[in-house]
Amino acid sequence: MLEILFTYGGWTLLAFVLAGAAIGVVGGLLGIGGGVIAVPVLLEVFAAGGMSDTDRAALAIGTAQAAILLSSLAAAAAHAAAGTIDQPILRAWMPALLAGALLGLGLAPLIPAPLSVGAFAAVATLLGIQMMAGARGVLASGLPAPPLGWLPPAAIGGLSAALGIGAGTLSGPALGLFNTPINRAVGAGAVFNIAVALPATLGFAALGYGRPGLPPDSLGYVSLSAAILLALPATVVAPFAARLSSRLPVPLLRRVFAACLFAIALRVLWRAAAGQ
Repeated sequence: MLEILFTYGGWTLLAFVLAGAAIGVVGGLLGIGGGVIAVPVLLEVFAAGGMSDTDRAALAIGTAQAAILLSSLAAAAAHAAAGTIDQPILRAWMPALLAGALLGLGLAPLIPAPLSVGAFAAVATLLGIQMMAGARGVLASGLPAPPLGWLPPAAIGGLSAALGIGAGTLSGPALGLFNTPINRAVGAGAVFNIAVALPATLGFAALGYGRPGLPPDSLGYVSLSAAILLALPATVVAPFAARLSSRLPVPLLRRVFAACLFAIALRVLWRAAAGQ
């Protein structure tokens, strides 16, 4: 695990601790996977490794998905203990979300980056507006029936897997469109993070397997030590944030979630403009 510290410098430990704690907060409190936090930190860390921009971006996204997977296990367990995971939502959305994630992983190399980034930013912004609108932003009193009802989770899974973003980032506000209480949407989002991060982690590991020039501790495009260093503080913080989530007033939780969505959309656009 210490290999990455010797390779990239001792400052990385502090960066990983702070980023991991932030991932735990947003994961437990809002069901957001934390990829938008992890990826920029990892891009900066891996910039010192002499890799190509393509390898650096893939390694950052794959490692972020591994960190999301590990930290979301703690967040989901805490939400399960608090009783805020809605099993009917999981049954209704999980198959389409998984299918979308696999499709997103397969199509990501073929879709122009500006298109996928622009789509994500637009969706995140619209969902942030919906979160601020509260009851006025509800489209229906319940989840739509298949096959139309498969479209939202499939789109969420595809965008999340392709961009290294936790599925809960979009699933929470999307569920709000269908009158799902925010605390139950957050709990479901924590589980959706796991569902997307697992195949995404395996996919990036396989995609980069045997690729020369990657860090010695890497499994394909997944740096094992970096993922663990991010996940350790996240798993400590996430259960406390999850318990807080079940106690916060719903209007406050919605405003915090909306603010995070706006910040994430701006961050993704900035990263794309900077060519990262």
